[in-house]
Formats: sequence, structure tokens, C-alpha cells
Amino acid sequence: MSEPSPEGDFHLTPSPDPPSHLSPSPRPPCPLCGEEAAEPFDAADGREYLHCPACRLIFVPQKFRPSPSEERARYDMHQNAPDDEGYISFLETIAAPLADRLAAGASGLDYGCGPEPVLCRLLGQRGFKIRPYDPHYFSEPPEGPFDFIVSTETFEHFRRPRREIERIRALLRPGGVLGLMTAFWSEEVFRANWHYRRDFTHLCFYRRETIEWICGAFRFETIWCDEKRAAILRLL
Repeated sequence: MSEPSPEGDFHLTPSPDPPSHLSPSPRPPCPLCGEEAAEPFDAADGREYLHCPACRLIFVPQKFRPSPSEERARYDMHQNAPDDEGYISFLETIAAPLADRLAAGASGLDYGCGPEPVLCRLLGQRGFKIRPYDPHYFSEPPEGPFDFIVSTETFEHFRRPRREIERIRALLRPGGVLGLMTAFWSEEVFRANWHYRRDFTHLCFYRRETIEWICGAFRFETIWCDEKRAAILRLL
């Protein structure tokens, strides 16, 4: 599940008519903010994509979502080995700046860790206490409060992002920190056969403005962002 864009307000390229290949069926409300005026944005990969003008989320309507078994089969194909240097470097995108902003010995949760909780190991090696949680692989419900929660490549999978963020917020202690990674979309990249869009388990796509909307709605503040895919928020 952004911060104010350094480029100023972003506007979609205007078009005289909605794309003719998009379905005229009733549009669902935004699963993040509840806005009912979501607009057709694109259709590709056998799916439709709607854009929320209020929080800037792009989301996939329910009828295009995979079944739980299809979703799990896709996750089982992920090659996130604990000795994969490329994957470790990728996780360091959030691990390093997060560690710099945590108190020594802080306790945390890896929310949506997948089958190999590599990030738990990276942060554990830095002296933090962190446990894994994933509804498919480490399904024991977490009990907070935690000093920090980190969620990498998970927000895009949320079917109900508002409910998930509410849950994350409830698991953090006041002043706790949330580190998240999910690739931020831009109009040209999204429509250029973006690999992130093509993964059928990716259901929600966020912009920097979406992260700022989350901050306002859930009482966080952004304390760091790389402007591409990673942000660190503090609960107020």
C-alpha cells in the first residue's frame, strides 16, 4: 500500500474518450480509500486496471484476481534463495536505511516474508529481534506491539489494502516504524509492458502520492524514501 511528488502534481495524459477495449461494467470502489469514481486506466495481460483519482492507486477488479491456489502456486515458483547475492542486494534497499533508523535491539515483524525469510536473517545479523509472518508459509498470527514492521514486495499482493494497513498499524507501538518496498508506477512505464504489471498476483500498484495518502489516512509520516520503490514511515 505517497509522498508528494518532487515533480509536482501528476496528471494522466488526457484522452477524449475512455479506451474502447475497457469494459463498461460497473466499477468497484477503490480498495484503499473507498473512492467510487475509479477510472479505466488500461487493459492488458487479460486484465483490466482501474485508477483511483483520490489516492492514485491502480488496482485490478475482483473478477481478474487469481484463486488462492493459483496465487500459492505462483509464490512457490519464486527463487529467493538465502545465498543469492542479487536477492540480498535487493533486500538491502530497505534493510540498510531501516537499520539506520532503529534503536539497538528493536523488535520487529517481517510482514509477508514468503517461504525464505531472508530479510529476517539480514536484520537479525544487525542485532534486531524479528520474526517472520506470511499467510502461506508462516501463518501463526503475529502479536504486537512491534517497534518496527518491514514488508517487502507484499503491498502489491494485497486484495484489501486498507484492511491490511489497518492491521499493520495496530501491530506497531506508537512511534513505531514501517519499512515497505513495492515498485512505484508511472503512466509510461505501466503501459510499456512493465514486468511488475505482468505478474498476475500483483493486484495493487502505488505511487509516491499513494504513500502520502496512506500517511494522512493512517497517521504516519514519511521519514525516508528512495523515490522508486522503498519508503520508511513512522507511526504518529
